[in-house]
Amino acid sequence: MNLFASLGFKGTTTRAIASAAGVSEAIIFRHFRTKEDLYDAIITTSIEQRTEIWSNEAPDALDADLPTLMSAYAQSFVRQHREDQTFIRLMLYSSLQDHKFRQRFLESSELSPLIKKIREKIQSGVDSGDFLSVDPQLTTMSLFFSLLQYCLSRFVGSSELPTQEADDAYVDNLIRLYTNSLQSGVSDPALTL
Repeated sequence: MNLFASLGFKGTTTRAIASAAGVSEAIIFRHFRTKEDLYDAIITTSIEQRTEIWSNEAPDALDADLPTLMSAYAQSFVRQHREDQTFIRLMLYSSLQDHKFRQRFLESSELSPLIKKIREKIQSGVDSGDFLSVDPQLTTMSLFFSLLQYCLSRFVGSSELPTQEADDAYVDNLIRLYTNSLQSGVSDPALTL
């Protein structure tokens, strides 16, 4: 996984994989017919691990209000990528090389119980008139991509990791921005230009 995350699919050779694993190339091909099969196994395992993490994230937040739900999701998302930068690098290389992992990663993000609950709460707020008429799916996708961009720029594209306080400040500001912008007829003076 580290090789693919560092060199991408095309840049990683089976010779390098064998060397890193301390085995011969023949052993690799005994277990995986092609380099693509090995890559798919790594991707599948990575997504399964991520899905398991997402399914266990902040279960106590599922009954919370929308800001608490969004905050729990965002904090979990940022924390996961801070702790596992290999995964986000692998996803980035896959996207740059137009590999099918990109789509599988995006689809797996929908498995988060928090993101499902956020979407439901937004729909409920739209239906009741408490929220502006927005598309809950697009709104949750927008939140996801905002967090992904932060993680890419801060954990992959920067030479220094941000502090935990910087992560928390980003999440707090982002959630305030989202929840205040959803409110029907309400604005937060802190967000006024």
